[in-house]
Amino acid sequence: MKKALSLILAMLMMLSLVACGEKSDDGKTNDGNDANVVTDIDGVDWSQEEKFSLQLGHEQPDGHPYDMGAKKFAELVEEYSGGTVHVDVFGSSSLGGAAAMAEAIDMGTLDFASVFSIQLESFCSDIGVMTLPYCFSSWEHCFNACDGEFGEKLKASCLNTSNIRILDFWANGLAQVHSTTEIRTPDQMAGKKFRIQTGASYAALSDALGAVTTPMSLNEVYAALQLGAMDCQLQTIVNIDKQAFYEVAKYYTEINMCFNTNPFIMSNDTWNKLSANQQAAVVKASREACDYEREQLLASMETSMEKCVENGLQVITLSDEELQQWNDACTKVYENPNFEALMPLFEEAQTYKS
Repeated sequence: MKKALSLILAMLMMLSLVACGEKSDDGKTNDGNDANVVTDIDGVDWSQEEKFSLQLGHEQPDGHPYDMGAKKFAELVEEYSGGTVHVDVFGSSSLGGAAAMAEAIDMGTLDFASVFSIQLESFCSDIGVMTLPYCFSSWEHCFNACDGEFGEKLKASCLNTSNIRILDFWANGLAQVHSTTEIRTPDQMAGKKFRIQTGASYAALSDALGAVTTPMSLNEVYAALQLGAMDCQLQTIVNIDKQAFYEVAKYYTEINMCFNTNPFIMSNDTWNKLSANQQAAVVKASREACDYEREQLLASMETSMEKCVENGLQVITLSDEELQQWNDACTKVYENPNFEALMPLFEEAQTYKS
């Protein structure tokens, strides 16, 4: 595990050196959304720029990789914009849950947010491909796709159907089954109150597993587990740690279903208020903050696992045969006619496997 994470972190550092320095022949930096090209910011006289004070929201507490990524972005964008773009960070769902923040971004009442991919499905159906079961087989596969043409297509699609501009794709975590009773096989999900985040792909997964779909936001989960309002969820080990979910649900089954991402998003209204120089500063700061957040998330997975196990979490590792049962159960999701339009994107994502 340690060796694998070290290799991934090394790969990320190399990719960031390339990604942050990409420029077109005219010396301008491209943000990857419909060829929106903004000017290079070397040597800019920032005293001529209007100043902005903006807000960034996310769901996690202090010290979570999302929080670290958000604060890194705020620090960098202020530096790269010559102090003309100031960003205040609001974590712990203080500006609302992820769905509410996505809505606020679309309405133009919030400037930046980090939200789970599924929260964008109602604004851009193509984003649903990111949460289809087993879309990605590793972090390298996931990042290659998100940072490649596949990711650019999703950014363009979202901007075409909403007021939401995806700047980058942060790492969310590897979602596993977290439950109050031991679960090894998909048939044991039948009748279980299965917490999902609101979205078509997760609802289809719940139906395929025969579970009782129980939508709720992250800040409701602890109490729901404690009071028996839910039995299980797809959850990452970092969230189980940072939200102390291990206190109220003791089983963690490694099904390796979803290498999840959190799009780092911006209201296009805010984007259009900024000058070309400030837009370039946002793009540069976002790319570097994304690389930083990914590194922190991957590093946190191991330390969070150790802490959760120390606090009584029981990790259930499955055999190849048991893992195949979960994979087979998910074929019902792919066969759902509601996702027929996503299958070309799903197949394209598979081409990014190393």
